[in-house]
Amino acid sequence: MAYKSLYRTYRPQTFADVSGQEAIITTLKHAIKENKIAHAYLFCGPRGTGKTSVAKLFAKAVNCSSDDAPCGECENCKAIEKGTHQDVIEIDAASNNGVEEVRDLIEKVKYAPVQGKYKVYIIDEVHMMSTGAFNALLKTLEEPPAHVIFILATTEPHKILPTIISRCQRFDFSRLTDQEIVGRMETVMKEEGKTYDEGALSLIAKLANGGMRDALSILEQCLAYNDDHLTEEDVNSIYGIVSLSDKIDLIKVILSKDMNRTLDIIHKMDSSGIDVKRLTYDLIDILKDVVIYKNTHNVGILSVLSEGYIDSIVPYITSDDALSFIDILLAATEKYARSVNPDIYFELAILKLCNQDHNVQVVEVEKKAIPENKVKIVEGKPAEEPAPIVEEKEVEEPTPVVEEKEVEETSIVNEQPVEEEKPVFQFEEKEEVEKHDDNIEVDQADIMNILVQADRHILNRIQEKWPIVKRYMANMNTAKAACMLASGKPVAACQGGLVISYEFMPEVNAVNYYKNYKQLASLLHEIFNEDYRFVAMQEKEWLAMRNHFIELMKKKALPKPGPIVLKHIDGHDLNNVEMSDAQKFAVDLFGSDLVEFSED
Repeated sequence: MAYKSLYRTYRPQTFADVSGQEAIITTLKHAIKENKIAHAYLFCGPRGTGKTSVAKLFAKAVNCSSDDAPCGECENCKAIEKGTHQDVIEIDAASNNGVEEVRDLIEKVKYAPVQGKYKVYIIDEVHMMSTGAFNALLKTLEEPPAHVIFILATTEPHKILPTIISRCQRFDFSRLTDQEIVGRMETVMKEEGKTYDEGALSLIAKLANGGMRDALSILEQCLAYNDDHLTEEDVNSIYGIVSLSDKIDLIKVILSKDMNRTLDIIHKMDSSGIDVKRLTYDLIDILKDVVIYKNTHNVGILSVLSEGYIDSIVPYITSDDALSFIDILLAATEKYARSVNPDIYFELAILKLCNQDHNVQVVEVEKKAIPENKVKIVEGKPAEEPAPIVEEKEVEEPTPVVEEKEVEETSIVNEQPVEEEKPVFQFEEKEEVEKHDDNIEVDQADIMNILVQADRHILNRIQEKWPIVKRYMANMNTAKAACMLASGKPVAACQGGLVISYEFMPEVNAVNYYKNYKQLASLLHEIFNEDYRFVAMQEKEWLAMRNHFIELMKKKALPKPGPIVLKHIDGHDLNNVEMSDAQKFAVDLFGSDLVEFSED
């Protein structure tokens, strides 16, 4: 027996077998039950959504001799299923679109049915008929004999004459959902006795774009590639698709502004035959899910990202950046259709996303004369019971975070100013940074308390996300805090505690200054979605502290862990910071009711 394709083998034989289109099926079943059968129907919709299948089912139902129509068991149902029923005529309008063919059809319409109750004419791709053929069919379609039913099927209803459409009951078939397609494919795989990964069927459903016939054709091709066990990697290999994790990694590399690495990834994808059009829309879907999740925190309404992938992309990008990326990628897709080589437009879009000068303007401000106040270490008293946490290893000299040169403060602002409803006076960092206490005393016990609770996993997560800090320098509301944090490097962390290392002492003083603490803590919370009590140290002081920690650990004399306390911060009222002279002048000039001081 000749091989039969899956979409033909598993064509629906009853209304219950039809996936989706519930409203259409319900309407047709009620019409048959109540004997309110129209003389002409127009089935329109995308390919592979069941137009021809439902037309054949309807032809079965109106000619079925059983009460539960279509039963699939009577002679009429079996003959229609085999395509041998004399009263169900299928016509391909693409090859029978002339006036002569329609006249021949009209001539045969007047004859009574031979086997069933109705003669059913199923005209597929009816939009291919010529205007003359439509006009010839018009009168017969309007007033056919009582025993005749016309079912016109098309993917392009806008090409059909309005006079034809007005004489038909129109049913619009919609694309099937991925869940409906996956459900049908699971039934097929069970009938075929094949095993599979759920991710493979989900990926095929996405490729089918709402068409069941396309889905079964893709499934058939994939089974020919691997008949033992169908995996997601098999589908990716056949259709040149990038896996979801690889697409997320690509977005993260783009966010890092590493153009060399990004281009290397793109060229490798191109050499492996990746479809850039599909990849572009997949990236857009991921970014769209990012925006939805950031605003709703509801995984259930996401179309691409599952719960396992949320943490791998959402913390690394803001909603504004995601929407900006979507705009650039959508602009590229508009050029794909008009281009012989869409790869060049995709690459240009990626270059635009990786451009480090994108939408920001750097403004240099006069150099600050900040005194290098040494951090005074106050010796803490060790407790009796040790709690070793950090591994013993040789101390390595860390790589300097910033170049050794005179410290400059830079301000990065958007090109367009932000309008405020009432006067908001913002003052440069100079007013706050220059007026440090002469000696910012950081208690060694406070730092040691963080070290004895240090968790490598927490530190790894913070270090991985730390480059995101630089991206907040492009927002004038967070630029100052981001500039202070960006030049540092997280070197130790625990639950709720963080130690940041800096090369230069003025940077350490700025971060440890209590008037800057609230703003810096707010930015850290926004980036990491957790509250961290932080302390800054100069690199050489950090190395000395780490060596001291290792010595105590070897002697089993580490202090007991306790609540995170920062004595140099906790001794100040952070909600009642003293105003600078300029701020006092603004209040005296305009009054406290009109003046609002922003924390940035």
